[in-house]
This record gives sequence, structure tokens and C-alpha cells, in this order.
Amino acid sequence: MQRILFSAVLLLLLMSSCKKSGFDYQLYKPTIGDIDSIYLSATDKMMVADGQATLQFIVEGYRKVHLSSGRDSMMIIDIKQLPAGSLKIIEEKSGQQVGPTYSTNVMNTDTVKFHAEIGNKRSATKPVALRAKPAKPDVLYIDVVFHVWELNTTHPTYDPSSYQAITYPQLQEAVRYLNEILSNKLSRSPNGAEAGVVFRLATKNQNGATLTQPGFDRQIYSDNIKVNPSATIFSQNDFITFINNNKASLIWNPKNFLNVHVMPFGSNNSMGNTAPTKQLAPQPGQTPIPGVAGTAADENDFVTDYANATIGIARTIFFPGFERKIEIFSAIGPFYGLYSPSFNATRQYNDFCYDTRDYDVRDPRNSGLNTPVRVGLDNEKYYADNIMDDTRYPTAGNSITIDQIARMRAVMTRCPGRMNAKNQ
Repeated sequence: MQRILFSAVLLLLLMSSCKKSGFDYQLYKPTIGDIDSIYLSATDKMMVADGQATLQFIVEGYRKVHLSSGRDSMMIIDIKQLPAGSLKIIEEKSGQQVGPTYSTNVMNTDTVKFHAEIGNKRSATKPVALRAKPAKPDVLYIDVVFHVWELNTTHPTYDPSSYQAITYPQLQEAVRYLNEILSNKLSRSPNGAEAGVVFRLATKNQNGATLTQPGFDRQIYSDNIKVNPSATIFSQNDFITFINNNKASLIWNPKNFLNVHVMPFGSNNSMGNTAPTKQLAPQPGQTPIPGVAGTAADENDFVTDYANATIGIARTIFFPGFERKIEIFSAIGPFYGLYSPSFNATRQYNDFCYDTRDYDVRDPRNSGLNTPVRVGLDNEKYYADNIMDDTRYPTAGNSITIDQIARMRAVMTRCPGRMNAKNQ
């Protein structure tokens, strides 16, 4: 007890001998005079003049610092700490300030130009080409059937405490969210537009019988689908081989349905489907679809098998985690000729759409997992929001561009095996 009292008294004496330092510590707070350089990104090279499409400017301020090595370096400054009104973004034709965003529904010029000012420093001018709002397209309807593969509850590996079956509401939500994006309701992307394409759950099967749950074809699997009966696990090849051996029931007529096979694999797996390989010969007024090399003899000139006539989706897509959407278009897009605008060893950066922002996922500036800001191949920064973006990295993923729409609709109407769109 005496030791405890002695320790307490000693602690009080030590604390009483401490006093606040007389030095006034302050965090660095930038001033307008600190700005030596300004970077402005208009975030796109073109924009639709429809009053909805919007540029969201990215502005960065830099200060020159002298290093101990004798070299100079530019240090980024938090311009949000500058006094209110310090940053001005100017539309050069009118000379007016436009604020952090810009949209217009007036096409009195083919290009608008912007620069940023802080104090007496000014950024480089960034031009943005204006494009007319496209005419509203005729609506195309796609009847979708999800062939959902579920493990038999009698299988030795089935664990009722952890296994989650895919439910009908999940399929409904996936299609609902997909159609919201294609209707251009969720985005103010500079080149976004309404696709005029509606995916809907098929109400009848290929024999004309009404489905109790539209678009839902549940398939129960067990060891019977294994190519090698003694294998201890199920492989993707097991499912593909079984589908190809039972095409009559597992690949509904590709001219009438979009067949989607939901299989028990993770979203990081390649699902083994192909992009369009043939197109009908262009008719008067049409141009060949870039990237589709073959010419089809007629509408029946396609292969009816898993790789060429269906879409594979990993079942984990339907369990995206807290507060995330069920996003399936990254799987559907390639079936209709769309590609990610990111680097690909085969296509390099070519997604055949001029109005998308191409980027390199190998660039360390694009590897951040906490921001949707990317750096394009032109070294300009922008906000990732495209429906075909690599979803391993942050992206709004809620916009489709005019060129992507034109390409997708061309494939839907001119590439056999993909021509499953209806007018009503």
C-alpha cells in the first residue's frame, strides 16, 4: 500500500513539473501566393449539348519546393484551404465563371474552352467539342432467361449453414438496375445517352409455355455433370460440357432469347464466352462493324454452343456486398460487342468507341482503391463512370456512351447469334 501511495505522489510531482511549450505550433495553410502552377482537367474531350451531360472539372494547385539535393519539385496543395472564391474556372468565349461543373443545351459553337485561375496564375486552356443530342432511338426488347445452377442439397459438399441460393428477387433487381443505366437515368456523364434497349425476363419458355417465375430456369446439379466422375471438385469445363451436350434444354433459341448461365464460380474467373465473330454484309447506308472480322452468310450462320450463344456469369455477382448493386452488364456487354476501355493484351486500348475514356490499369496512378479518379491515355484525369469499366477498381459504372450504344445496337441487329432483339 505504501508503494502505491509513493508512486501516486511521484506521478503528481512529475505532472506538476510539466508546462506547456511556449512554441506556437501551426499546420501549414496555403495562400494564393503559394500557387506556382495550376492543372485543369475538363474530364472529357467532348460533351453532348442536352442540358444533362455535365463536365465535372478537376483542378489541382502546385507549389514549387526546393529540395536539399538542390533540385526543384512541385508539391500539390489542397486548394480547398484557400479563401473562398480564390479558384475561378472560366469559359473563354463568354468570359464567365462556370463553377465546378458545366452543362449546356445550346450549340452556338462547335467547341467550348476553359481555363482555371488562382490569383495571377492560370492553367492551360482545355477545349471540349460539343455534339448534338442524338434522336431518341426505337426501343429494342431482349427476353432474358437465367439458367441458374444450384448444388443439390443431397450432395456431400452441400452446407446448409453457408450455402446461399440465388432468389428470384435478385434476378429482378439485376435486370431493373441494368435497365436504369441504359435509360440514362442515373448519370450526367458527358457523352451518356439513352440506349433504347430494354432487357426483360422472358415470360414464356422456348416451347411457348408460361413461366411461373419469368426468366428463371433453375438447374440442380450434382456429380452427374462431371466430365471425370472421380474428380473431387466441379470445374468450369464440367458445366460447359454438360450444357453443350444438352443444348436443346439449356440453350433456348438464341434468335429469341438471351441465355445467361449463372455458375458457381467467382467473378475473377473468365467465363469462356466469345465476342461477336461474324456480321451480315453491310446494306446500303451501313458501314462494317469494327472488330467483327467474319462475314455471315445469313441470320442462321452461327454456332449454337455455350461459348458462342450464351453468357456465363459468376454467381458471386449476385452477392455484391453491403450497399452495392447487382451489376451484370460487364458480362452482357461483350456478348453485344462492347469492351472495357482499359488495356487488353489483344486489343491494346481499342474498344472501337471514340467517346469512351481509355486508360491503362497497369499505370500505378490508376491502382487506387479509394477514388474513382483515373488518368487516361492522354494523361488527363477524369471520373470513372462507364458501364464497361473494370469493376475491380472504383467506378460509378452508371453510364453508356453514344458510340457504345450505336455499336451495341448494330451487333443486336446484324450479328447472327446475337440478333435476339424484338420491336415489342
